[in-house]
Amino acid sequence: MKIIIALLFISFSIAAKQPNFVVILSDDAGFEEFGLYKVKKDTLSNTPNIDTLANRGVAFKHAWTQAICGPSRSMLLSGNYAVNTGSYDNKIYYLPDSQDYKRKDRLPSFTKVLNDSGYAVAVAGKWHNPAGYDLIKDSKALGVDTYTTWTASPTDYEKILGRKLIPDNTWERSAISNKPIISRYWKPGIIKNGEVIPTSMNDYGPDIFSNAIIDFIELQAKASKPFLAYYTMVLPHSSHTVTPNEVANGVTPSNKHFRKGTPQGMKYFLSQVNYADKLVGEIVNKIDELGITDETYIIFASDNGTTASAKSKAVEYGVHVPFVVAGANVKQRELTDELMDFTDLLPTLTELAGATIPSHYNVDGNSLAPFLTGKSNSTKDVIYAFPGPATLVRTKDYLLEAVAPIYGKPEGRLYKTHGSYDGRGYENITHNPKYAEVKEKFNQYLLAKPHTLPANFEHPAWVSTKSMKKGQKHFNNKRRAIKHLSLPKSYKFYDESF
Repeated sequence: MKIIIALLFISFSIAAKQPNFVVILSDDAGFEEFGLYKVKKDTLSNTPNIDTLANRGVAFKHAWTQAICGPSRSMLLSGNYAVNTGSYDNKIYYLPDSQDYKRKDRLPSFTKVLNDSGYAVAVAGKWHNPAGYDLIKDSKALGVDTYTTWTASPTDYEKILGRKLIPDNTWERSAISNKPIISRYWKPGIIKNGEVIPTSMNDYGPDIFSNAIIDFIELQAKASKPFLAYYTMVLPHSSHTVTPNEVANGVTPSNKHFRKGTPQGMKYFLSQVNYADKLVGEIVNKIDELGITDETYIIFASDNGTTASAKSKAVEYGVHVPFVVAGANVKQRELTDELMDFTDLLPTLTELAGATIPSHYNVDGNSLAPFLTGKSNSTKDVIYAFPGPATLVRTKDYLLEAVAPIYGKPEGRLYKTHGSYDGRGYENITHNPKYAEVKEKFNQYLLAKPHTLPANFEHPAWVSTKSMKKGQKHFNNKRRAIKHLSLPKSYKFYDESF
């Protein structure tokens, strides 16, 4: 009898064990950069490890986020669209209710939800969440037990060190302003749990962040404690520099930036994507080596469309990213036609972990857990994105993009996608009377999630805050309107006329 009771207890303990999560987010690489999506025809894949991960689980053909990094991370962490986070663009943070503007606690965060449920939580890499707590200042409020992070501004480093930092030739140059910023690559600026870690030109930031994640995974696996490792990569962000791939062949480490539009810049960009893939492979191999694959969900995604191509645009390529899930009890489906967007991650992690989101929080997303585990073969009917002053909506069969009343384009462009997910074969049906019912359905989708930004640059809200003034200055011109609503040059696969 005692043996039976003991066996039952062991069985219950195994069944009740919470799974682990490794969430990896690359920076500025749209879905087309990953071989598994086969957008770049007749070329060898540059991402073999991520492709293999997809083959072990599921990769979403239709995965959407925001079109630029900060708003994307706000969406991912909180499970809310920009209409609720207020984070539309790196230059635009806006909430109609000014009383909510500085309330950091008004949104949930999956790091905190899982930490409250008994998880050890680590973060490594780039944080940048404008609609929530700051990692360095508020790690405990975020439920983060340990962090290893980079930030471009010297302010946080100077506060810790108690001295002014003077830029030299080892610093990065901002890809936009060309001003010196703390490097994320060679001789990176690293803050670990409140301390600045000394580095040299022989140290490569992505390696440091990846090793921090691997060390954390190994430590928690040995302690048999459930964990969440959130790895927010800095690769292949728009500062295109040499990687260890080139250094291994005799190139000197350097933070000199080459624009992606130049042959050298493209070479380094592709090398950065490939090196990010290598680091993902090392993490997956470590999980396999530790024997925790069957109890660990591995999630790989990217934060927005590709740098110097579709990033920040109000078209599908601006918000269309890879999203791969494998490990644990994920049903092997490889590429799926089902829809998801970044609002779905928080409720998914919560359900898989057996955790609870406090009832006072709003969450826009749906849990993907039933689909991932094979209990359901569908996810959701519609996905959204709100890049700057525009809106995009998608179903499996139709796409509405470039909806921008502020630019005189309130109807946007409506397409029948004919089973495609990369733009090839999209049919512009914006003015086709045969699709009046479809158009009305999309009007209802827009009404369900109304854009909160004022649709007129003369509205006083556009000068109400420093952020909004920046947004007005950036978006209020004809050149920006054209650029924001146009397809990237390399992927003009469909009719972009209004």
